[in-house]
Amino acid sequence: MLKGEKVTLRAIEREDLKRLHELERDVELTMLGGDEWQPTPLAKFEKDFDKRLDEEEHAGFVIEADSKIIGGCGLHHRNRRQGTSQFGIGIYDREYVGKGYGRDAINVLLDWAFRIQNYRRIWLETLAVNERALRSYRACGFVEEGRLRDHAYFDGAYVDVVLMGLLRPAWEARANGKGLS
Repeated sequence: MLKGEKVTLRAIEREDLKRLHELERDVELTMLGGDEWQPTPLAKFEKDFDKRLDEEEHAGFVIEADSKIIGGCGLHHRNRRQGTSQFGIGIYDREYVGKGYGRDAINVLLDWAFRIQNYRRIWLETLAVNERALRSYRACGFVEEGRLRDHAYFDGAYVDVVLMGLLRPAWEARANGKGLS
């Protein structure tokens, strides 16, 4: 279990799936995260969870605040030899959106990824129209590394996908109080 100022991150357990399934029914928030949305039965959600149990390239966490699950985050496409991983996060409980819970979860996960897991680079993709996410990622030290033009379909239009990354030396400088904005 990893603790931040506002959130706790812990491994996803089978009993969490019903709550996560309920949260991901929010079409707008799910799609803003860059995911496709379609109605998914809880049974398929559980089956997908079972498939991922043995995967080494995924490390998923639930995000808890005030003793309830508000979203999830994790590292995907982990490459231990290269020391890189893709990062993803979703705060799907509207009561907690835009109030610093996501930023706290990101910082907790980055500490785990760099300090404990010894990654050297964490990267992510986000929709260019997701300004709240972009502000949060920048505040946590991520920098834009590229842009895929008209790459994703969102809300009736094609939008850019922004590629962002964070290298361990930049994270260390921020963690040690140098370069914090």
